[in-house]
Amino acid sequence: MEFNHQSRTRNILKTSFTAGICRVSNILLGMAYRMVFLRYLSVEYLGINGLFSNILGVLALAELGFSSAINYRLYKPIRMEDCVRVGRLMHFYRKVYSGVAFSIVLLGLLLIPFLTFFIKDSGEIPEDINVYFIFILFVLQSSTSYLFSFKFALLVADQRQYQLSFVRMISSIVCVSMQIVVLVLWKKYIFTLVVGILFHLLFNMLASFWVTRKYPKVFSVKSNISKEEEKAIYHDTAAALLHRVGGVVINSTDSILITKFVGLAATGLYMNYAAVLSSVNNLVNIFLGSFNASLGNAHVSLDSKKRFDVFRKSLFLNFWIVGLITACLFVLADDFITLWLGSQFKMDSLTVCLLCVMFFIEGVRHVSTSYTNVSGLFVRDKPRPVIEASLNLLISIVGLKWIGIAGVFLGTIASTLLTVFWREPYLLYRYVFEKSMIKYWIEYAKYVAITGSAAFLAIHVKYSLFGNSVSIFSWLISALITIVLFEGLHILVYMRNDYFRQYFKMIKMQLDRKSMREQI
Repeated sequence: MEFNHQSRTRNILKTSFTAGICRVSNILLGMAYRMVFLRYLSVEYLGINGLFSNILGVLALAELGFSSAINYRLYKPIRMEDCVRVGRLMHFYRKVYSGVAFSIVLLGLLLIPFLTFFIKDSGEIPEDINVYFIFILFVLQSSTSYLFSFKFALLVADQRQYQLSFVRMISSIVCVSMQIVVLVLWKKYIFTLVVGILFHLLFNMLASFWVTRKYPKVFSVKSNISKEEEKAIYHDTAAALLHRVGGVVINSTDSILITKFVGLAATGLYMNYAAVLSSVNNLVNIFLGSFNASLGNAHVSLDSKKRFDVFRKSLFLNFWIVGLITACLFVLADDFITLWLGSQFKMDSLTVCLLCVMFFIEGVRHVSTSYTNVSGLFVRDKPRPVIEASLNLLISIVGLKWIGIAGVFLGTIASTLLTVFWREPYLLYRYVFEKSMIKYWIEYAKYVAITGSAAFLAIHVKYSLFGNSVSIFSWLISALITIVLFEGLHILVYMRNDYFRQYFKMIKMQLDRKSMREQI
């Protein structure tokens, strides 16, 4: 048999453990690279990176949401060991993504004459940069990835994402190491960019070949899905496209707006915080990303009562992890930037606070969003992403003119609260679980209270002990204080909760096993 037959719990643990090692390694490499980058190049280069990455994120709309429409169709045939059906879906996937790659190249070329429109002050562009050539390199990197990366969806659906994570870690170590060497030797942005693109392309080619060899029966299928199913996928894609539009506007326009209304240097400062948030989000995904395929597997294999129990258990862990990390971000983010890059790269307190609020609101949606996708529920929520995206742009632009960079994140928070914040759980509880949402909102309120209380208590204790001084020692003590306060409040509120007891028991068993091994 080609497909994975291990239990959901075992798959989650393997994925979490492997992803943990890989992501921590990548985070440390990324930190080292950015330190070297800012030592030899100015913050404006980071602004260019952020701007073009966001523009490519918008061009990714050419994907049209096909991945969501196809991915959730993979869970059932994988569960049924239907290699022919999976093969037909992957064959269709390949044709679609070949078209996407061509579309991104075409759209990118059409956009080239208008690049300087997105930059408030062209005088901020470093003299050794040809923005048009740099942008073409970004376009080529993005478009070629679609020719290979569609195969990775099969590993994720088959609960084998941990294997992909390990291969990516090896690739990242080699790539970032080479970029650092090139940067130190030649101090040229273009050279480091070319090295990154070449390694990215090589990784995708080799990983694609590896996946093909891993599932020979699947990729030996050359027949197409039926016309009826194609029609159904296109119908679902129409709904997924609106979600795609919403997601792109919310997640891929921050740097564009900041560069247009504030400048490249401001975008460069934001990119440092974005790197921290991205790294933290990657750590969150170590624990929560492995639930995606497992939720999809549970949705097609368990009865409604057990599905709801799996969802609530996953949601409890989601709240717990994101709440703790949000409190730590609020207390530690500025000091971390100071220790890592220098105090000159800090942003204002209001912006940092809004970034933390945004992280929490987005982070606690991880499990509910995953379940919405794997259950195909996005087809019932077509207009919401467009409304959310429109509100986001409008409030962000007004906010930028009113309070500066912080206005961008105020727009994201406000648009989320007015739309998906309540809409997503409403659809899940009404159409999938058919239950009241009262308990959901009670739990949400509890975690807001725990997270907010822990964060504000910790920052008060931090300033009482250390004032404005920053050192590695003060940072570590502040981190310890935040964790103790959060977990103390968490235990106080949830000590009698069944899910808390289950997770606590699992942690205790793991620690006991480790202790026994050390004694032996």
